[in-house]
Amino acid sequence: MFTMFISTKVFLSCCGSILAFKDRSLTLLEPHDDVATDAHAWELSYSSHPYGNDDDSYWILRYLTAECQIELRPGKREMVCRGALGAPHGSAECALHVVPQRRLRFVQASTGAQLALEVTGDDGNNAVPVFVRAVAGGEGVEARSAVDVFYMYALSGARFDYIVVGSSFCSWALVKIIRRHNPTARFLILEKGSVDLFQHQQSLPSRGDDKTASKMARRPWSVSDRTSHSQYITNIHGQIQYVGGRSTYWSGWCPEPSEAELEGWPEALKKTLRPYFAKARESLGVIPASKVKGEDSLYGPLQDFLQDSCKLARAIDSVTEIFPAPLAVGNKGYEKFSTPNPMKEITSANVQTIVRCSVEKIIYDGKKATHLQTSLGVLPLHNAKLILAMSTLPSTTLVLNSFGKGEFPFLANVGKRLTAHFVSSAVARVPRNRLPVPSAGQGVQLGAVYISGKAQAQYHLQMSAVATSNPESRDLELCRQFSANSISEGCIKASPEHVLVSCSALGELDHKNKDNWFRLKEGTQSDLTSNGELQIVPNDQDLTLWDTMDDVMFKTIESCLSSSPGDKVEYLHDENKGVWKTERPTKESIHQKNAVHDASTMWMGGDGDEEAPVGLDYRLRGVENVFITGGALWPTGGSWNPVLTIVAMAMHLADSLNEGKNIDYVAKHSVSS
Repeated sequence: MFTMFISTKVFLSCCGSILAFKDRSLTLLEPHDDVATDAHAWELSYSSHPYGNDDDSYWILRYLTAECQIELRPGKREMVCRGALGAPHGSAECALHVVPQRRLRFVQASTGAQLALEVTGDDGNNAVPVFVRAVAGGEGVEARSAVDVFYMYALSGARFDYIVVGSSFCSWALVKIIRRHNPTARFLILEKGSVDLFQHQQSLPSRGDDKTASKMARRPWSVSDRTSHSQYITNIHGQIQYVGGRSTYWSGWCPEPSEAELEGWPEALKKTLRPYFAKARESLGVIPASKVKGEDSLYGPLQDFLQDSCKLARAIDSVTEIFPAPLAVGNKGYEKFSTPNPMKEITSANVQTIVRCSVEKIIYDGKKATHLQTSLGVLPLHNAKLILAMSTLPSTTLVLNSFGKGEFPFLANVGKRLTAHFVSSAVARVPRNRLPVPSAGQGVQLGAVYISGKAQAQYHLQMSAVATSNPESRDLELCRQFSANSISEGCIKASPEHVLVSCSALGELDHKNKDNWFRLKEGTQSDLTSNGELQIVPNDQDLTLWDTMDDVMFKTIESCLSSSPGDKVEYLHDENKGVWKTERPTKESIHQKNAVHDASTMWMGGDGDEEAPVGLDYRLRGVENVFITGGALWPTGGSWNPVLTIVAMAMHLADSLNEGKNIDYVAKHSVSS
């Protein structure tokens, strides 16, 4: 579990006495004679693994005479009261419940910051929530979680080299590389979500329909009327607001863009990034599907067949490359990569993480960021560099809410460029006995191939094949755990004598389309993390490419799965009713309403690009100590899956920060940018 900050010594003022705990000991300090309640009735104890998890140690503070037990859990960052007056409580929304009329006060020794907790209700029969108010220097802040606020104020006096917002791919890559060069570097990671998974969800038993990516995703932005009423795209896929973010639910596809595919990117950046792709590939564990063996050599004969048969797609004019799917599954038991466990491995006393902390605004002094306004209070940066490692739209929202265009003219174009990928998806099947693959009874067979192309703009296909003759057995779980694309249990169960192919086609939105943008929504909203507005309006180029891409997808499926000219491929038309037909499904049924891989809102440019909000040093232009990671930096969106590229760029940023290149750049360009 991530290291959560606990100050060296913390004092609790309870019923007039002061209890201090340091390490695992309890000391009673200066009891007051005028306190009616016996101070010695409070007992503090330590437990290392209350729920069988060695990493989840916590403190227990018991008020013995009132039969009230308060648990302070550093691991879960919760405070819970258990006692005669109510059932256990511990939700994230109100993490502290106390016996009515009791008060607690926390004092952070080094700074004097205080946190006062007072009961708001007087119900004598039930435990009631408290009103939480943190007091520091006369300023107060209300919050949902007493412990979260306490940690934030305890941290206000701490010094960090880097403060990182977000805990997914870019955060992990940056921390990993900087710590490799400088193990003593101090990091504070702020994560909006809480802990949900410590590994990719495909590596776990099915958690039910309510835990799918689509159900877990959140969209803290609104969409324009033009987009919400569009027949094409109505939104962008949402965030996974938990530690690790999208890394716990992503597909694992990691192609490296070619020189031609990086069209529109600065030449210096393209040259610099090339060796970082190899570093990112190694760290993510990217290997071709043909080398994924896993249990029972799952990617075997069917993979070989798919690779050979997909070569027929080279006859299509717009197809440029065909190769085994590059999948991030090579690090541990062929599980798809996710960041929580690797982050845990590099966590130390110098890497602190606060969860359930939303960063609302960056406060600055005219040329550099000085504080962060968060849901848990105001956090001073001191001399730390601030790294925005969130996904594209949340980081853009934060920048738009923080920096005025008048003071920062170079940021006037933030959000004026927006790219993403539109998506088509189809599922097809063909009887297994038509294909040169193992016959029924040979267990699970999988395959995956990547096909790239360019017509009006870039596109690519992700083809994933599954075959199993015993879907009621453990085979079904193997298909779910190791397949490259997700194919539903219903399709697999309905096709024990077939080879199933899931094909997703992704196309590039035109980065020059001025009708695509992300800006602050007009009118005042109290929540600064959700006041952004999105618009995507596909233009003629996009729609023509979409049609071309669909045609390539169908031709590829049919040429690959037809062993003779008279063979017919069946397409899934209605999963609920189990309807399969040889006719191609309609355009409306295969087009996805949610675009994916949003990017380019804060694109990078060289010194000659006066419109780019971010320089080649990854720094927001005009702001000395704020750096950007992720797809927001992309000058153009291409069509390839983004993870390998954003990790490579984060690693390049980490090396630059560690070597001081950005400091030199700021000094050199402090006037012009």
